Amino acid sequence: MGNSGFASSCSGETLVTERQPEIAPDRIAQEIHALDWRDLQLWGIGFVVLVVMGGGFVALVMPQMLWHISAAVVRQQNIAPLIFGLTALLILLNVYLFQQRLVLLRTRRQLIVQLQAAEQRARTDAVTGVFNRRFMEEALARETARAERSRSKLSVMLADVDGFKNFNTKFGHLTGDRVLADVAGLLQKNFRAADLVTRYGGDEFLVIMPDTDLAQAETTVRRLGWWLEKWNSSEQREYRLALSCGVTAYEPGTPIHHVIKAADADLYAQKAKRIEDLSR
Repeated sequence: MGNSGFASSCSGETLVTERQPEIAPDRIAQEIHALDWRDLQLWGIGFVVLVVMGGGFVALVMPQMLWHISAAVVRQQNIAPLIFGLTALLILLNVYLFQQRLVLLRTRRQLIVQLQAAEQRARTDAVTGVFNRRFMEEALARETARAERSRSKLSVMLADVDGFKNFNTKFGHLTGDRVLADVAGLLQKNFRAADLVTRYGGDEFLVIMPDTDLAQAETTVRRLGWWLEKWNSSEQREYRLALSCGVTAYEPGTPIHHVIKAADADLYAQKAKRIEDLSR
């Protein structure tokens, strides 16, 4: 398998992460279900009241239709206030139900937004803003199954920052986090929107490339080298980073962990080759 190792420095802009209160998605889902039950209660109340009021109207009107007209005229003064009261009560009930429906809709909308945000946080790496390992495992399983089903191509790239542990020791973890965020941004800029950039762990990133064969993946990695060199020479910095990359193409029937292992083996082969070239 072919691959390349690259060197780059990353921008030193301060990374500020505003932490939002963690809300469990299952708790939000329970609140949404509670709103559904409240909605059902409102409809039930409305139905019961309408039945009762309908019965009241029938009790008032139907006997008059059966009785003598003169008897209806005698009770006319009693019927009018009752009908007016029932009508007013019906209007007030509808206003109340309408207001409660608006409250329920507004609350449900807010809870759905919170649920979407919680799900986004659950699958996103807090430092880099790209997908985390949990999402990566799910996405890789989904994409390999799709490749099997449609007999399409699929490639994976694994990259790490050379000497990142020593870099953290020298410059500190905050600068290290900024560098990881910058590398993640550079990966997102280099790869297609259909490609999934994920943080595999530590200073390692894994990119899933659907509908991509090995030759296309290697071309994309070479383009990444161009971006890294451009970034590295864009301004003077006190540090330089080396980003090593390994690629592999998915073969039907290959277990997922074997795919990652193959990309990891290519990564270290490229890293060793570059070190050997530098030592000459």
